[in-house]
Amino acid sequence: MIKDKHKSREGIHKRELTVNLPNISIIDEIKTSGRLPSPTGVALTILELTRDPNANIDEMAKVLHGDPSLSGQIIKYANSAAAGNRASVASINDALVRLGMSMVRQLCLGFSVLSNTQTGNCEKFDYEGFWGRSLAMASSCQTLARTMGGVNPDEGFTCGLLCEIGGLALASVYPEVYAKVLAEWDEGSREDLIRLENEMLMIDRNQVTAALFEDWGLPDFYPQAVFNKDKTDWESLSKPPVATEACFQLANILFVGNLAAEICMEQNNERHWRVLEFLNFARMFKLDDDELTAVYDEIMAEWTRMGKVLDVVTGQMPSMSKLLRSARASRDSECSSDLPEGVIDDRHEPVNQGIQPAKETLLDLEEVSHQGLRILVATDCPLHKKILSKKLTAEGHEVTVADDGARALEIAVAESPQLVISDWVMPNLDGLELCRTLRLSPQLSHIHFIIMTSHDSNDELVEAFEAGINYYLVKPLNHNILSALLLGAAREVATREEVERQQVELRRTNAEINITNRMLQTMALEDQLTQLPNRRAGLAGLDKAWAKSSRSGEALLVMIMDIDFFKKVNDTYGHDAGDIVLQSTAKAMKNAIRDSDEICRFGGEEFMVVCPGADVSVATMVGNRIREAVEHNVLDTPEFKGHVTISIGVAVRGKEVEDAQSLIKEADEALYAAKDAGRNKVCIYAPDHVHE
Repeated sequence: MIKDKHKSREGIHKRELTVNLPNISIIDEIKTSGRLPSPTGVALTILELTRDPNANIDEMAKVLHGDPSLSGQIIKYANSAAAGNRASVASINDALVRLGMSMVRQLCLGFSVLSNTQTGNCEKFDYEGFWGRSLAMASSCQTLARTMGGVNPDEGFTCGLLCEIGGLALASVYPEVYAKVLAEWDEGSREDLIRLENEMLMIDRNQVTAALFEDWGLPDFYPQAVFNKDKTDWESLSKPPVATEACFQLANILFVGNLAAEICMEQNNERHWRVLEFLNFARMFKLDDDELTAVYDEIMAEWTRMGKVLDVVTGQMPSMSKLLRSARASRDSECSSDLPEGVIDDRHEPVNQGIQPAKETLLDLEEVSHQGLRILVATDCPLHKKILSKKLTAEGHEVTVADDGARALEIAVAESPQLVISDWVMPNLDGLELCRTLRLSPQLSHIHFIIMTSHDSNDELVEAFEAGINYYLVKPLNHNILSALLLGAAREVATREEVERQQVELRRTNAEINITNRMLQTMALEDQLTQLPNRRAGLAGLDKAWAKSSRSGEALLVMIMDIDFFKKVNDTYGHDAGDIVLQSTAKAMKNAIRDSDEICRFGGEEFMVVCPGADVSVATMVGNRIREAVEHNVLDTPEFKGHVTISIGVAVRGKEVEDAQSLIKEADEALYAAKDAGRNKVCIYAPDHVHE
């Protein structure tokens, strides 16, 4: 579970969203490293169908019949409380009519991803807690969207359910390294977790989630909203947000929905602060206590109901009226000095322990071929159940018995046996239909299947093998032949599992290579002292901003900044003190720029800031904000005590500026003018003169 420690945001209408999403190549890269959480083929087909204006319910129903598990969940949802007190539906066609194609599209996406990723190999990752929290987020966003408007509730549900899928993806692709991330994080702040992900994996959950959404072909504002839902800075200097209104609304829903979800997952005092923070945001949306109580109780009812539909564990929660009373009483009993600011939790600084290669394990196939199998016996014959259970158990196999085909399918989905021995003729679901259904599931298609039959005519056997059986046994059973078949099946299972182990090792190796490559790429583009982008990265960013400005005609400015009298710092206090001054100054400048600005260490004590969309009217305000942040940044270290100042030269792109290098040259001239004017100043270049 993630404890999301946001600062309170007043003035939600001023929120600025950026839309610079990670490149889709991220997905191409980590696809080669391991198993990503992803929708089933049926769900992806449904996504494609719903984009076709000519698609109809019959076409969708035909596709859904290819995934019985997903169809069952859709029907179960259609019959749940939210669908109203109408007669139960029994077919997927009726469910589609009741829910509508848009709702089914959202449900298929969320349900299929969830059903494929309820367990995994990352020891520190709480898979059950992840989906419990994700379902709380989905229910919160759906209800809030319905209450506040601006966002389709179905879209709110889907985006809420999957907005943290990037964390699950990282745990799936890099299980060993991500376990170290979680161990270092130790349930600290969300900011700490994102930082650790970037430090140890060179990528974070929001980037992966946004890239996955793009890869699945979801609307553009989905990944935009996810990528911006954690923004905590409020910008009053810039122009109106460049993100679409849909992105803006969905990002806000995700932020407030997260507060509601945290109330579901937190305990005791932490829950009290979440309730009070949620109350603050309710006031922004003009909700009084009664309305807030009704909204949250609806969220809780939806969370509990959906937990039953999807077999996800949810908690027992008191009503919002009780939570409000308890939270206010807890707040009133605390000293004001002890109240957390926006519920911020500062933890120790984690340490990157690096990547430890996994130990290689090899398997003796011949040894495994003599080990027992997990066998599911499906028969309604009491005699066969008794004889097979006794004999197979005596030979060292683990045996589970089902009385009919439908029950056998439930057990297969839950336990994933290695081999099924099934009667051909059974109640509810016969042996061939059971086999066909298993072969349709990516998770169960590998199961070996032996059919027991009283007939061995050519036509029947052809039908059986076309259904996907591996072997057949003619009744009465010859147990010597059965033992021989099981020995062969055990060898095939061992071979397949050894191949899977080798694939896991290969994926682990590829994962380590990918992480190392990203580290090397970061090192090539990062100044190691200040942790800012280096000159090479800064110039590349400027070229990109220049090209965008050329296409769109939007404003662009460049700042060149230099620490005043830095040589004196080095000469007086030593180079160690100089390094500390550079690091601290870089941090102060980075904290003072806007989200959309890019800063780099340009060389020595010189820095460059590129400000897309900023013109002369903004230049002075932004430049002075950076200058004042450095001037007020007082250092108190054994090496250096005091503060430094910076001089800033600004150049704004005009029609006469030919290229990006010319813009840098003009900013440099303005910097010299700032130095000549007495330092600790901002000077702006104009075609005829430089002015403060």
